Amino acid sequence: MKVNKGKKQYRDNIKLKLIGENIRKYRIAKRITQNDLAFSCGDKDWSQISRMERGLVNFSVSYLFLVAEILEIKPEDLFSNT
Repeated sequence: MKVNKGKKQYRDNIKLKLIGENIRKYRIAKRITQNDLAFSCGDKDWSQISRMERGLVNFSVSYLFLVAEILEIKPEDLFSNT
């Protein structure tokens, strides 16, 4: 658990990395660039997607659902080890 200014903040780096790897796998399979996925999510550049794929950002559940919708997969597909 990571502590931030006296507040407890949960962050599971292993799961974030797994989700990121799956985002990348499905994005590439759909032949979508990081930039195109970011634009579809309403972001101005690809850096948010890049950070997600590398497991560096603790993103919201809503954003995860949005990414899954754009990739035309179920959100739970992003949690799979296969």
